[in-house]
Amino acid sequence: MHIRRFLLALSFASSAMSVAFADYQSLNSMESMDRLEQLSRTLGKGSYSQDEKTISNATLVSASQDNSVEFNNASLSKYGSSSSNAWMSAHPLPDSRVSSSYGTRTLLGTTRKHSGIDLAAPSGTPIYTTGAGVVTKSGWGSGYGYYVEVDHNNGYKTRYAHASRLIAKVGDYVNAGEHIANVGCTGRCTGPHLHFEVVKNDKRQNPSTYLALLP
Repeated sequence: MHIRRFLLALSFASSAMSVAFADYQSLNSMESMDRLEQLSRTLGKGSYSQDEKTISNATLVSASQDNSVEFNNASLSKYGSSSSNAWMSAHPLPDSRVSSSYGTRTLLGTTRKHSGIDLAAPSGTPIYTTGAGVVTKSGWGSGYGYYVEVDHNNGYKTRYAHASRLIAKVGDYVNAGEHIANVGCTGRCTGPHLHFEVVKNDKRQNPSTYLALLP
């Protein structure tokens, strides 16, 4: 009986440590999901209506089509280019609060870089795209749960992670302020929030710098 209790306690401790490092895992990581993420993905399937497709950096597959859709500079150019100074014109989650900032933070004695900012809000709260662009990813990402990536065709991309529901599909053209997903806690997550990233030329930036310039 004592051995079983010890093993059970060890299992809970292991799960807690993995939860503490939510949002640190790279989108391209091929490591196996921890038990928390597996549980989140299993529970998410119960209410998620889109079919899951493999997400590749080279070829992106729409959840509503059987044929793959390849996005490159040529295919995106038909949508026009956003001004580098005015491409972000809407807040992804109005009336939310920042629960975790961009940059290094220490958890359980380990310091790591947080690649975005976390905006806390109740589950189901609408998430809006910050600028016009084309949806290049919409599906499951390891560590990120359900997420949307928008290419703004000016060197910038934005990512919206841990969603409970995805509305925008790969290939959709979206305008600033358009409803693209709902807040949730999928992937490696300890509570409902939006993990928001700004990527410039494939390098993650501090989103707070850009959000502070919104009108």
